[in-house]
Amino acid sequence: MKRPIISFFCVAVATVVILFSCSQPGANATATFETNSATIAQVFVDFEAESDAFFSHFNDDAIWRGTGLNAPDTVTLEQVTAKYKAAWSKYNYELVSPTNFLPGVNAEAKTMDGSVRGYFEWRISKAATDSTEAKSVLVKVYESFDFNPEGEIIYTQVYGNLAAGYAYLDE
Repeated sequence: MKRPIISFFCVAVATVVILFSCSQPGANATATFETNSATIAQVFVDFEAESDAFFSHFNDDAIWRGTGLNAPDTVTLEQVTAKYKAAWSKYNYELVSPTNFLPGVNAEAKTMDGSVRGYFEWRISKAATDSTEAKSVLVKVYESFDFNPEGEIIYTQVYGNLAAGYAYLDE
């Protein structure tokens, strides 16, 4: 008769240990991821609207990883601001895929860290002029965003063949 009581006790203790050891960090990481995903959803809205509010989601010291051919390793917010404002004056952007945000993980610990990643498809368009027709291209990209504790984006990467898309639009 003692055996079922001991087994029940062992299962109960193991369950309590698992619940207390896993629930708090996971809950915090999930909540942070959800908050940061909402920020990225707004980043995309602001980008499509060509709004300066886009830049307000980034820390002043934010950097982008240069991912294009012969790109520098680090691109500053100031450089990105100039580049995006020039691009907005020339092209229109529309996110055409669903925003299925994915959680990122800490490279060493392999645990959720609140960062946001995803695969997205953007339509980039160029309006018609007197001498050219309107054109658009679909570009699939992988984007990742890392945040500081204040919820500001501090590191961004964008992988996709954007250069080919722009070359097509400008030919």
